[in-house]
Amino acid sequence: MTKMRDVDPSHGLEQYIGRMVQDARLKCQQEAKKRGVIKDEPWNQSFLGKRTYTSQSRISEVETGEVPPDTDLAQKLEGALGLSPDSLANLVRILIQDNVNDYARPYIRRLPEATMLYDFGLIVPGLLQTPRYARALVLAGQAGDPTRIQSIVDQRMERAQRLLSGEHQPWLTAIVHEAVLHCDMGEPEAVREQLEHLLKVQEQPNISVRVLPYTAAIVSGSFTLLTLSSGRRATYTEGFGTGSYSEETATVMQYQRVYDRLAEEALSARDSTAKIHDVLKRFK
Repeated sequence: MTKMRDVDPSHGLEQYIGRMVQDARLKCQQEAKKRGVIKDEPWNQSFLGKRTYTSQSRISEVETGEVPPDTDLAQKLEGALGLSPDSLANLVRILIQDNVNDYARPYIRRLPEATMLYDFGLIVPGLLQTPRYARALVLAGQAGDPTRIQSIVDQRMERAQRLLSGEHQPWLTAIVHEAVLHCDMGEPEAVREQLEHLLKVQEQPNISVRVLPYTAAIVSGSFTLLTLSSGRRATYTEGFGTGSYSEETATVMQYQRVYDRLAEEALSARDSTAKIHDVLKRFK
């Protein structure tokens, strides 16, 4: 039988969510025993994991507050435990916002409104990252509390899934420096998977990945230009531990000129695809 750890819900929202799930599961277990429905297999973590298509260890992480659920798992837990719709998912959404750095919050809020995105970076942009690549980046930069690494990665993946698989998918053009293709970050398999993913998304009509060759001049940091559904434009810049969001026309135009110059030097989408294929040969 799984040994439960006492969770203090006053220690944080992760712990509050964990206690909420644990209490709901134990309540289901008590009710099932009263009805005599479940005898040999009580409502333990393994049983709940099966009902939500996940593992016992994942349920344990949720209940102890170590790694909170994403909204998809939260909604599955609501259904399995008989919780009110969105009662758990809304808490997860609040947690996601709380975990985002203050400077990034306006950008995250605006992303669902974007119809066009133009990105430049010295890493693969977050919306196109694979889970293993994202985790390697978080570990390398030690972003946030090391004990919450998986939570950071899950939130990033959920954000990308929601935006790029929704009904109104934006046009996304990403310019990445050639060095991105060759840096294995000590995780060569993670980079191989990431490069293969770039080739896959390159096939989508609304996504274009272009490589900026070593010979081109570059700028430090990363930035994204957004065109919103209202027609307004914005820019989000990010460096190590800092960033800035702006909808000021002068600021947007400044970064637009920089992006245009980078685009002039970047390989075409077709040549970029060939370049990625060529780099992938070193993994064979």
